[in-house]
Amino acid sequence: MKRYLSAILLSVLLLLPACGPEENGGGEENGKTPAKEWTVSGTVKGNDGNPIADVVVSDGISCTRTDAQGNYALAVDLSVDLAATLKYVFVSTPSGWAAPKEEGHAIFWKWLKDYSKNSEGKITGVDFTLTKIANPERFTIFIFGDPQPRKSGYTVYTNGSAFRAVDVCTDMYKDMKELAAKMTSPVYGIGLGDIVHRTPSYLPTYRSGMMGTGITTYNIIGNHDQVADEQGNNPVGLAEEEASKIFEKHMGPTNYSFNLGSLHFLMLDDMVIREGKPSDDCATGLTDDIWEFVKNDLALVPSSASIMLCAHSPMFMQLDGTEQNWHKKYNHLSELKNILKRFERVYAWAGHSHSTFNHYTKDSNIEEHTLCRVTGALWTNEYLSENGTPRGYIVFDYDGGNISWKFKPTFWQTGAHCNAGTDKEPDYTYRDWNYDATGRAILKSTGQPLDDSYQMQLFKPGTYEKNDNTVYANVFLWDEAWKTPTVQLEGSTSRSPMTRVTEGVGKLFRYSFADREMTEFYASKWPGLKTEWYGEDYTGTGYPDKKMKNCASIFKYKVNSTADHGSATVRVTDRFGNEYSSKLTW
Repeated sequence: MKRYLSAILLSVLLLLPACGPEENGGGEENGKTPAKEWTVSGTVKGNDGNPIADVVVSDGISCTRTDAQGNYALAVDLSVDLAATLKYVFVSTPSGWAAPKEEGHAIFWKWLKDYSKNSEGKITGVDFTLTKIANPERFTIFIFGDPQPRKSGYTVYTNGSAFRAVDVCTDMYKDMKELAAKMTSPVYGIGLGDIVHRTPSYLPTYRSGMMGTGITTYNIIGNHDQVADEQGNNPVGLAEEEASKIFEKHMGPTNYSFNLGSLHFLMLDDMVIREGKPSDDCATGLTDDIWEFVKNDLALVPSSASIMLCAHSPMFMQLDGTEQNWHKKYNHLSELKNILKRFERVYAWAGHSHSTFNHYTKDSNIEEHTLCRVTGALWTNEYLSENGTPRGYIVFDYDGGNISWKFKPTFWQTGAHCNAGTDKEPDYTYRDWNYDATGRAILKSTGQPLDDSYQMQLFKPGTYEKNDNTVYANVFLWDEAWKTPTVQLEGSTSRSPMTRVTEGVGKLFRYSFADREMTEFYASKWPGLKTEWYGEDYTGTGYPDKKMKNCASIFKYKVNSTADHGSATVRVTDRFGNEYSSKLTW
């Protein structure tokens, strides 16, 4: 009898309005599931036993809010095999509250396979308990992309990577642990996909590594996380709905949301398998079900909120500054851009490209930030990633609504070069630091440890071309909200603005020379990389246009005469008012 009364009560409660259109900013149904359709119900409470009202609960498609008693109900299709399909319900943790943590990862969902249906074919008692956060208005997030560990010697390109990605991931964990220990506020992590490279057996290792950092981590699926089985096979013809199951078994849902401070985090799987391609050969887009979830989720978010849109692949802009070219073929990216226009600010974060590039304009509320590979250039796992950005991650700080971020280069390199002592180890001419016997990175110029004061790399005249009196600077995170870098020559009291290299490739040198050094070296040693990076026509000299990384953060300044040769200081101020300087001597 109690079961039926409970069902009646839930139905009556769900007929009451959850919130008005002005509160949530849109949605014909305001994200609400019609009461007559509900199949799953439960409660959301604090660990003190008190109910939490107005919490969004979702099955990854439809969304609803809890009532004053913390009750919710959702219409979930329970006619399918719940174990095989991994049907779930998740709670979009509200600001000020935290989900339980397991092995360092937030556990904000419940698998419906773990519950029994009642005589009506419904599931009840899918309950969530949240913990109050002591200071919800101060926190830090480490945002990183593409750790991508794989088996050593996995690829024919390198016959064994220069550095094992598993070792480089260990350095990442060590770096994050040391930095997090210095923080006085909560620290979270966001992994932007390609958590592994077709190696599901490393997912538990990753979970364990992140647990050791002491931070709470949220993850996104990447294309190389989309495999058919625990062996990491990536067959042609794998159904879209099946491609994420192995990842979900280890890591949880791939589409969800949560809230920290005034920020709403929307975490999306934007990898769509292309017809006739392996399961990890993907285009950028949203499936119809995911798009439905996005609409329902955002319908319950006020327009005054700032959105942190996190996905594996950049959804709006490409490396060359043009609009994402999958808009016409794959659905909902243009629609997503339109629906996001009503929010105060949208910060879109992605990885996938293994290159650092940012797109910001004053006339748009949406800006996109694409991160380098946290474990270095693909195949080699070297000290820098594509575009010449060092291995590293973003440190995002939030304090009472004020946000800022910096690039944090990874300090450690404890793994040994797989080809040390042979002619397959580079000279590292353009690396600005050396590693000591313990793996600590020490800057050559100052003798100080490598830290977040290192935000750019300088190249002296004559580096790119002989007798070229041009100073070049690669400012890793530069976007249009930064100030233009300036050069102050030795003996001068004035600063001259540098010019951003914005057009074309080739003679315009839109690439990092440190990246050129690395890629030319490995292409000359490993035939597979020569083909992968340059094509069959590579002669072993030069840096052909097809290999240009199209680096969007290169600046230049031409020295006028030989009398100017000697030294120069380059300064740049980021969008948050932090000034960085670096001295170059030649």
